[in-house]
Amino acid sequence: MCGVAGILTQRGDMDLPDKARSMLGTLRHRGPEDEGVVYLDLAGGWRLALVHTRLSILDLSSAGHQPMGDAASGSWIVYNGEVYNHAAVRAKLGEMEFRSQSDTETVLAGWVARGPQILPELRGMFAMAIYDGRRQGLYLVRDRLGIKPLYVCRCDEKTWVFASEIRTLLACQLIERKLNRQAIDSYLSFGAVPAPWTIVAGVQSVMPGEYWDFDLGKEPLAPRRVSYWRPPFEQQNHRGMRYAEAVEMLRPVLTESVALHTVSDVPVGVFLSGGIDSSSVVAALAAHGQVPRTFSILFGEREYDERIHARRIAKHFGTEHVELELAPQKILSAIGEAVAAYDQPSIDGINTYFISQAVREAGVKVAMSGLGGDELFAGYGNFRAAAWLDHPFYRFLARLACPLLKRAAPGAMRTEKLAAIVRNHPSRLSTYAILRQVMLHRRLQAVHPSDADDVGPPLPAEVVSDLEARVAGIDALNAYSLLELSLYLGNMLLRDTDQMSMAHSVEVRVPLLDHVLVETLARMPGRLKLGWFRTKRLLIDALPSPLPTEVFRRPKMGFVFPWEIWLRNELRSVVSCVFSDAQTFAALGIDQEAAKQLWQGFCQFRPGIRYSDILSLLHLLTWVRTNNMSV
Repeated sequence: MCGVAGILTQRGDMDLPDKARSMLGTLRHRGPEDEGVVYLDLAGGWRLALVHTRLSILDLSSAGHQPMGDAASGSWIVYNGEVYNHAAVRAKLGEMEFRSQSDTETVLAGWVARGPQILPELRGMFAMAIYDGRRQGLYLVRDRLGIKPLYVCRCDEKTWVFASEIRTLLACQLIERKLNRQAIDSYLSFGAVPAPWTIVAGVQSVMPGEYWDFDLGKEPLAPRRVSYWRPPFEQQNHRGMRYAEAVEMLRPVLTESVALHTVSDVPVGVFLSGGIDSSSVVAALAAHGQVPRTFSILFGEREYDERIHARRIAKHFGTEHVELELAPQKILSAIGEAVAAYDQPSIDGINTYFISQAVREAGVKVAMSGLGGDELFAGYGNFRAAAWLDHPFYRFLARLACPLLKRAAPGAMRTEKLAAIVRNHPSRLSTYAILRQVMLHRRLQAVHPSDADDVGPPLPAEVVSDLEARVAGIDALNAYSLLELSLYLGNMLLRDTDQMSMAHSVEVRVPLLDHVLVETLARMPGRLKLGWFRTKRLLIDALPSPLPTEVFRRPKMGFVFPWEIWLRNELRSVVSCVFSDAQTFAALGIDQEAAKQLWQGFCQFRPGIRYSDILSLLHLLTWVRTNNMSV
C-alpha cells in the first residue's frame, strides 16, 4: 500500500520541486520503504509532478519503484493498491516484456495497451494517477467500492492538485485552510462527511468506480468524470430463485475472493473480533489451507469484550492468536495522536487505529478485515426497520405507536427518529438517512444552526439524485444494502480503515467487498439475505468451512469502544478541556454554550443524549485545532 500525490500546472512561476517535497513529507507514513518524484514537461505548457511513497507488498525489490514509467509510450503511473488478479491480467496482455513482478507494472502496461478499457479486468482495490503519453491526458482513477481514497482540488485556472490524503493537499500551501460549511452539518449528522464533499472547502473526492479524464489538449482544462462501475442492484427476474440455489451460487465466489486476497510477498494477518464477518474470513482461509495470525482487542469492561468468542474461533481453526488489552489509560495517553491521524474527522476510526498499531508492532503489515458483511448480508438491525417502514401498513402502525412511545420513553433517539419518518413521509433515502443519524436534528440545530429541515440530514445533491433513482425500482432490502454500501460503508468505515491503518503503515484488505462477490449478491433477491432467526444466514451457509454454532447464536455485538463509560470517567477531563476552547468553537461556527450544555447533560445521564453526540464534537474540534482550520 502506498501514498500518491501530484500537481498539474501551467504556472511557470511555481517552484514545483518545493511543492512536491512538501507533499512527499506528509505521505511517508503510508509508504515508509521507498519514495520517488518525477517531473514532466507536457504539451501546452503544462507541467506535472508525480509523487509516491511505497509500502512494499508485491515484489519487494527496487523493480517496483514508483513513479513508474513506460519509455515507449511516454506514460507514467503512481499507484496505491493491490490488484489481486494481476498475474492473470498480465497473461492476457500477450508477449510483453516485464521487468518486475509488481502489479503496478501490470496496470501500467494494461493502460498503455487499452486505456480505461483495462479497468473492468482489474480485481482489487486501487487509487492511481496515470499520465497517458499517447493520449496526452492525465487520468485519476479510484476502485469500484472506494476502498482506497483519492482527493482533488482546483487551486486556480492553471493548477490542479491531487493526493491520497487531504492533509497532503494542504501541505503544498496552494489551498486555503477553510472548512466546508455544508460538510459540518453532514459530519455532525452522520459522524463522517459524505463524498464527494470533504471537510475542506474546494476539495472533492473522486467517487468509487469513477475516473477523471484531463485532456491536456483542451482549453480551459476541465476533467470529464466517468463512472465505469456501479453495484448492479437492479430489478432482476429472480423471483423464482431459491435459497439453496443462492448458497451454491455464492460459495465458490466467496471462496475465490478470500483466496485472491492472500496474494502477497509478506505475511497476511486477520482482524478477528469473534463476530460472524471476521470469523467467516478465517473460516474461508482455513478451507484454502491458510492458517493466519489473528488479532483482537480486549476490554476490561466485560459488556464490550469479545475475547471469549475470538479465542473460540482462533482455537477452532488453529490460528496464532494475538490479543491487545486496551485500557482507558492507553487511550488517554494516545488520544491526541490517534485523532491527529484522522485525515478527515470521524467518530468511528479510533478502534482501527489501535488494532492496526498492535498488528504493526507484531511485525505484520497486511491484515484482512470482515468489513462489508453487514452491508451485503443484512446484518444491521436497521434492515428490518427499513423493510417494515417501506410498507404503507407498517408505516401506519408506526404512526399510531409514536405518541405511546414518546410517553413511555421521552427523548429516546429511536422514538424521535421514528416520529420524523412517519411525520414527513420521506423517500427511501431520507428514511435511511434519518435511521443513520448520529446527532438528532434538534440537537444539531442547537449547536450549529442552519436552514436545513428535518426530513433528512444534508447530502450532496448529485448523490441524492443518483441514489433516489437507483433505489426506486428494487426491493426494500436490496435498496437498503445499496445505501449502506454507498454511504455508511464508503464514507465512514472504509475511509476510517484506510486512514487509521495507514497511520501505522498497515494495509487492510476487505475480501467481502470483492466486486465479483458484490455483483453476485446484488443480483439476488433481498428476501434471501434477511434471516429472521439467524443473522447473516446466507453468509454462514455459503462458507466452505462451517463456523462453530456459538458464533451465530449469540447476540450481535458491534466493535465499539466503551466510550459511554470512558467519557464520563477517565476521559472526562480531556473533553472538558477541549470544550473550553472558545477559539476553536469560533473557528467552526459552533455554539460553545450549546455544546457545553450537551456535555453536561451527557454527564448527568439525561435521556436521549448519547456518547456519539459528544464524540463527534470532540473529534471535530480536535481535528480543526490540530489542522489550523476555520470557516
